Amino acid sequence: MVDKLNLPEGYTLIDDTEEELLEEEIVEEVPKDKDVQLEEVSEEEPIGLNTLKEKGILSQDNVTGTLTEETIRSISKIYDKTQGKEVEEDASLVESLTGAGISAGIKIPKGLVTFGTLLYDVFQEEGIPIDETLTGKFNEAFEQTTLGKIENAAEDVARETAAGKITEAIGQLYGAGKIAQKTAIPVITKTSQKVRQLVNSIKGGRYVKTTNNVNAAKAVKEAAKLNKITGTDKFIGIAVGGGVGGGFIVSNVEDIGTFGDWDFLDFLPTGMDRNERKQGGEDAQRQLLNRFKFGAELGFPIIPFVVGTGKTGKLLLQKGKELTYSDSMLERWVDRFVGRPFRSRSNKPQELFDGIQRLEGKKSAIKLLAKDAARNFDDRIREISKETSGAALAVKDPDAFSKVISEFMFKSTDDVVKGKSIAFPGFSTKALNTFKQSMDKLGVAKKSLNKIVEDATAFRNTTAGLKSLISASKNVVVGTEKLNKILNERVKNVLSVDYKMLDDNRGIFNGYRPTAESIKEVSQILQKYAKANGKTLDDVTANKLVNDLTKNAFKDKSTSALVFDIGEMSALADAPVQRVNMGKYITTGKFKPDGVGGLIQKESDLLAFKKLFGEYRNAQKGIYNVSSELAETISRDKFYTELLADSNRIAAALKQGNPDILRGQIGRPIFFKNYNDAVVNLPNQEITKIPLSLKTGLPETIYKSPIDGYFTTVPYAEAIRVGDAVVGSNITRSLAWRIGMLIPKGISQAAKTILGPFTHARNFFSSMFTTIHRGNVLISPMKIADFLNRSRKAVQPQLLYRMTGNPKFRNQPEDQALYRFLLEEGVTNQNIIARELEGIFQDIAQVRTANMTTDQFFNKILNTGTRKFKRLYDVAQDLYTAEDDFFRVYNFLAEAHKLDTAFETAIKKGIKDINGKVVTRATKPTDLEIMKEAAQIVRETVPNYAYVSDFVKGVRRSPLGSFAAFPAEIYRTGANTTVRALKEIKDPVRKQIGYNSLVGQAFTYATLPPLLVETFRGLYGITRDQLNAIREVLPTWSEDNTILPVYENGKYKYIDFSHGFFYDTMIQPVQTTLAGVQRNPDKPLVPQLMDSFVKATGKVFEPFVSESIWIGVVLDLYSRGGKTKEGRQIWNPREPEGDKFSKAVEYAVKELSPGSREQVLRLYKAATGQTVKGTKFEIPDELMGLFGFRKVPLNLEKTLNFRIQEFKRDTRNERNLIFADTRSGDPVKDDNIIIKQFVKANRQRYETYSKMRRLYDAVKVLGMRDNKIAEEFVDRNATKLYGFIEDNKFEPFGVSTDVIAAYAKESEEKGIPNPLNKRVLKKLEKMRKDMFKLKLNQDFNIDVEKYLLPEADTSMMPPLPEQPMPNVSVAQQTPNVMQTGLTPVETALLSEEEKMIALKNRGLV
Repeated sequence: MVDKLNLPEGYTLIDDTEEELLEEEIVEEVPKDKDVQLEEVSEEEPIGLNTLKEKGILSQDNVTGTLTEETIRSISKIYDKTQGKEVEEDASLVESLTGAGISAGIKIPKGLVTFGTLLYDVFQEEGIPIDETLTGKFNEAFEQTTLGKIENAAEDVARETAAGKITEAIGQLYGAGKIAQKTAIPVITKTSQKVRQLVNSIKGGRYVKTTNNVNAAKAVKEAAKLNKITGTDKFIGIAVGGGVGGGFIVSNVEDIGTFGDWDFLDFLPTGMDRNERKQGGEDAQRQLLNRFKFGAELGFPIIPFVVGTGKTGKLLLQKGKELTYSDSMLERWVDRFVGRPFRSRSNKPQELFDGIQRLEGKKSAIKLLAKDAARNFDDRIREISKETSGAALAVKDPDAFSKVISEFMFKSTDDVVKGKSIAFPGFSTKALNTFKQSMDKLGVAKKSLNKIVEDATAFRNTTAGLKSLISASKNVVVGTEKLNKILNERVKNVLSVDYKMLDDNRGIFNGYRPTAESIKEVSQILQKYAKANGKTLDDVTANKLVNDLTKNAFKDKSTSALVFDIGEMSALADAPVQRVNMGKYITTGKFKPDGVGGLIQKESDLLAFKKLFGEYRNAQKGIYNVSSELAETISRDKFYTELLADSNRIAAALKQGNPDILRGQIGRPIFFKNYNDAVVNLPNQEITKIPLSLKTGLPETIYKSPIDGYFTTVPYAEAIRVGDAVVGSNITRSLAWRIGMLIPKGISQAAKTILGPFTHARNFFSSMFTTIHRGNVLISPMKIADFLNRSRKAVQPQLLYRMTGNPKFRNQPEDQALYRFLLEEGVTNQNIIARELEGIFQDIAQVRTANMTTDQFFNKILNTGTRKFKRLYDVAQDLYTAEDDFFRVYNFLAEAHKLDTAFETAIKKGIKDINGKVVTRATKPTDLEIMKEAAQIVRETVPNYAYVSDFVKGVRRSPLGSFAAFPAEIYRTGANTTVRALKEIKDPVRKQIGYNSLVGQAFTYATLPPLLVETFRGLYGITRDQLNAIREVLPTWSEDNTILPVYENGKYKYIDFSHGFFYDTMIQPVQTTLAGVQRNPDKPLVPQLMDSFVKATGKVFEPFVSESIWIGVVLDLYSRGGKTKEGRQIWNPREPEGDKFSKAVEYAVKELSPGSREQVLRLYKAATGQTVKGTKFEIPDELMGLFGFRKVPLNLEKTLNFRIQEFKRDTRNERNLIFADTRSGDPVKDDNIIIKQFVKANRQRYETYSKMRRLYDAVKVLGMRDNKIAEEFVDRNATKLYGFIEDNKFEPFGVSTDVIAAYAKESEEKGIPNPLNKRVLKKLEKMRKDMFKLKLNQDFNIDVEKYLLPEADTSMMPPLPEQPMPNVSVAQQTPNVMQTGLTPVETALLSEEEKMIALKNRGLV
């Protein structure tokens, strides 16, 4: 069995002194402020679950019932409504959806019948009242029937939830489409075909005669072509027939609405006319026209959009691998901008991407293996230091102690060749005796000594095995004997050696300085070198050269040897600068000097340079370096070999079949021996101009990559070279960008996640949902407990050993082997947040070849300033990764167990596999095959940074987005989980796994969130109206999330479940849409859906395009002038500059500090009984924040206070819309511009009023008393607003006399037409009267077209004669205010009513 195997994360109010909200306006009738009635309201006690069930508000089925019982209940409820019974219970989601299905089923045939009755009514005589038309009589009679009563009752139940309302509309569209499919679509398709035939015949002059026509056969063929229905014919049939035809059949198109009803698209001619006519014939015309508009939008753009989206998706699925090579620019465009940015492999072929992932996985496993080996010696040294006093003293001088162990391990005994393999023969007697004597002098106990020898022997056996794997490669070009000698020397003289000059001088303050003696020795060598080449170096110059080479020395990435650059002094040299490699001077155990006139001539010269650079040996570092080097060489060799094999396999397969078909299925070969073949076979791609030449850790003299000499595309060559690294642009790699953008972005994001104590608990518990999502909790409880325990053991080194360093927390070898296997398979160490931050810090520390000196100095500064931070961060990162890995390991074990169980069951029952063969013990996959498949499943279904596209990874370097990779992976794994489950269901062996996966996914998305909501509603006795009210008072960032309502001790609270439930990313678009529809249940559906869709789309793309944390703070302080994005002021504009600066710093520190700062502050305040900005918090509520599910108290007074201020701000902005672009001093060409903008501004104002009314209703539902509500409005100088809101009335904008006078004055002074003239003012007054009649939260039924001024016809008007210039002196003598009390402009332009208002304002009336 696989599961038994032992395997090798208050508001600041606007100042009270601001300007008054409402300016003086032209008001015909303004409601007076209501008297505030004070009333006593007794607080209700929280209702328990049992009480709730007794009252019928929540049924047992809401918690434990079945779907069938819910459906039966819905039908029963509908029946009760048809009998006139009162049904007080809120409809559940299942009941609402059932009602939607019943309602839609009745409306479909009803719509077909009423279409006929409306046609009949249109052609009847005029003057027939609506109720006497055939349609009116039919509707009246139908409502009295049982079917009519069922329809009304079902509609009521359906529309209790947004999901029901949407489902009802979809049901009608589906039914209408089915009818159109049998009727209108075939007719339109055939008509399109006949029209095309006729046009083609006329164009070609083809009239076929069958008599005496020798070309009859040819004519028949031509006719057959014409008679064939083309894709265009079908498209026209579906678009026109399905759209218009289906639209006429839908019964309640006015309830559904059109795009033209949406404010943003109100210019479209498809807006519904909902003003009922008095005469039947006219109203029938109106209804039919509405149905035509609805059908027209179905025909275009909805159906074409659906068809186009389907075709694009089909194109990506069928030709995804071929699109990048297509000759079609459109297809390459689809691949580049639609496919590439959002797929894991980005611009790489699948085979190359898979190979890179395997390579990166092996590299991670290698690092862990090396760390484990080094940790063994760490543990031994700690033990020795505790039990041996001499060794304890030696540990204080780690160089001496470690050097003894290192020389024993790496230099004392060489590996040997046995047959075709390389083996470790065991430490020689001489080596053991020498080592024991050294340890005895340090007082090391024999037991500890034996453990060191034992560990050293095991390590040497491991490295010998790695060497044997290297020797077995076909790409090694030397024999085993020579390879072994080279590797022995490499281990002894390069990989086990380090240099203090590099390791201790990483900061700006050098920890290592070479002695004067060593500098002098190397200076003398340089002088001898110069002399040998006929040149002279004085002491000063030689010392300067020594100083320079110590600064430019570094370890070569390919050879791991120390190298440095020095000016060439030989006249015969090919280059002016030579690069000296310290690893080349010892070959097969012997010193090998440079040639005549070279730099290093004696072994003492080499030792002098080693002394200069501070050569030292450290056992732990040596172990790590040797393990990493050898294992990565093997991994790279395997990577190159498999890439070429995949390319050759594809090439061979293409030769066996039809290449044009097979390429779309299996791809193309990517390596070619000559340039021309690459150009032909990889079309429309940039091909490398020189053949590939790749490196491993081995010298080129002994190893040659199998793909050396081949040609491929430039992007593929770059991907092979850099692996999964994403190369940034020159801008993002620049030092200025790294300092100003990446450093603060990385630190701020790390502070909010990995460095926040609360986020760690949330990270752990949120990862738990991955087990539910894939159905991995649907196994036996015993297995769950076992797998949880094994997961703990596998990640324990990261959780406990990393923190304490205590060897007792080290794992057993089998647990370490399991974790290494999962690393190699790319399952673990793939936490999205940790890896994205790691990527940012790697971007910061990169060294560019062209700017090496600058970047190295910059990194020294970073290393000096962040040394302590790095230690803390490394521990925090390990913990963060381990918390995530815990459930990755669990998911792997569960998947392997499910696969093993599935095959065992198939064997017992004789089930056939997907190929029709009976599963037997012999055909069952091996344990390793099952493990690899389980690992693949986890990679596909659990968020994994390795599978984030290059485009999304690149967002980390931009000023936008914070952790954009996370939502991208949620979308990928969500889709993968569904696709894989559907494939598994088709497989008889894996069928049950697939069903469990779909159950888990459905439970995660559709059941868990609403189940929790309904459970909390039941526990705390909260009605759906109260839940909707809670949503209305939520902050903007939570209003569309999954909210769990709480009512405790007479106060409402909420838990933002989405905050700790990352799969909410998948369902939030739906959640946002449903919440938007639920807020306005009486509005047409389509405009609500569009508003919600825009909002939901914004939420989807928000992680990719929103401001990063750092940029948000910068914009708040500078671009927004001390205001947050939500409009909250950070400082008062009138404060002294010093106070502004202080508050700016305080704000920045708060926003960029570790994410748990606010939580810790609230917890402290709760413990001490203090409040935070007037809100009292409780300890249990704050502790739940550890898991991401904090109970947040609702402060209704504060919310109402803030929203009033928000209302005032919005009002000022909306008022500016009226006069935008009309007071620039230039003539306004459009006479109607102010009229149009007046409607636009008031439409926005209407929504602002409606929003305030919804808030008013919400706080009342939640128990806020009328007098307290009124008090909040009065305190904020909004008494007038309160009167309108309480009466549910709208007060439109007016135009003040000051504004009118200003326009008139500008018109006179500049000699331009006045856009706010008397004609316009009369229209505004008429509109305003009509707007006063509007009730809030309904349709804004103001059609601007009815109020527009007719365009003046100036074509027949003669030009005006030349006008004399005004006499300025006369104009200045005219008094500003005449005896009437009005200015000349006011007398000329104002109506009598407006004149009276102006006089009242001046106190003259």
